[in-house]
Amino acid sequence: MRASKEHMEKIRANILDAAGEGFREEGYGGLGINGLVKRAGLTSGAFYGHFSSKNEAFSEVIKNGLEDYSNTIEQLEKNHGDEWPQHFLHYYLGTEHVENLAGSCVVPGLSADVMRADIDTKDTYSNYSKQIANNITQGLHKNNPNDAWALMALLAGGVMMARCVSDPKQEKEILDSALGWAKKMISNE
Repeated sequence: MRASKEHMEKIRANILDAAGEGFREEGYGGLGINGLVKRAGLTSGAFYGHFSSKNEAFSEVIKNGLEDYSNTIEQLEKNHGDEWPQHFLHYYLGTEHVENLAGSCVVPGLSADVMRADIDTKDTYSNYSKQIANNITQGLHKNNPNDAWALMALLAGGVMMARCVSDPKQEKEILDSALGWAKKMISNE
């Protein structure tokens, strides 16, 4: 008996959730198919029934993560109006986001792996990050998309550096400094 379309979609989503967490925690090179399917509670045959390769799953994780980033900005704008940037900055540079490696944004978590990925994955990253930059530019009522690129780079870099230090005081200094500069960047002065 063949599985229903809904069941197959559920399995695929489960694989992508497990892959997303695994790639964020272990990196692309650190997570093999066996580790990925173990996280998903499936067999490698089930994985290959949905994806032709680990790379295909990685590319899909990047796409989904960047869509989530874009949707989060849109939702914050909808829920908080002109105050959305403050909520966004405090979340993105907050301890909960920084410490939740498995569930955090793909930009600080997986950009180094995308850097080494195939051209299709880089195209996905490029196209979705342009969309995010446009959303930020429009949401900040600015004319220059370079402001959004700088903000995105500051946020991702701040999170990456905070995750790399062993001293909690230094982590806080990095995040507080990045937050201060980010607030200056979003001001309309």
